[in-house]
Amino acid sequence: MAEDTAASQRIAARIAVITLLLLMASGIMAMFAFGGRQVVDGDAAATVRNILVHGRGFRGSLACEIVMLNCDIVLALALYALLKPVNATLALLGSFWRIADAMLLGVDVAVSLVRLDLLGNSQSMSSLNANQLHAIAQIFFGMHASLSLMGLMFFCLGAGVHSWLLYKSAYIPRIISGLYLFASVEMLLCCFAFVIFPAARAVLDPAFLVPDFLAELSAALWLALKGAKLPAANGRLSIQDATWTA
Repeated sequence: MAEDTAASQRIAARIAVITLLLLMASGIMAMFAFGGRQVVDGDAAATVRNILVHGRGFRGSLACEIVMLNCDIVLALALYALLKPVNATLALLGSFWRIADAMLLGVDVAVSLVRLDLLGNSQSMSSLNANQLHAIAQIFFGMHASLSLMGLMFFCLGAGVHSWLLYKSAYIPRIISGLYLFASVEMLLCCFAFVIFPAARAVLDPAFLVPDFLAELSAALWLALKGAKLPAANGRLSIQDATWTA
């Protein structure tokens, strides 16, 4: 039974590595190859102009986001399989939260595609005056902001649970998993602050994401150099055999 569990963890770790690499690659393509998201926070008019001018790049970045969201779902399942021996209930809860994040952001992508189709339809746009166009853009921008914020909150909850399980298991150094737990809590508190005080987002965004970036970078570097310490019949597994990441 122990050998079966260790084998499942090795497979889950490999899947996590593959999906994370694909997720990172698609994210880089969305940011650089396709010029990143064309949404300008707080400026609906500028967002509309960017969409109209860079419509193809916008679609490319959305396609990359679809790849990223599918990778997130696979990664959530892989993390559940990896962390199930530590605490099956919490591992499942964390994965559910991560999947909820992917679902909400998937709705955001769908909304963005509808917005792109609407704004790119010259026949529809010709029947609207400037005020109506601005109002429509504001509605779509508000939906994007709300969906992305709610998705991030679910991500923080899932990442917090998984980082706590990693801290307990010591699969990676506890200073790294502890930093990731801190980053998850910090981001979640900022998200609640944005809900209560919307103006705070303009002040803290994107700086509030820095701890999470450092935590994930630290985990990635450790795994690249040292590998993950997973429970197995053969003891410590090297990076060639199994790796954890998030």
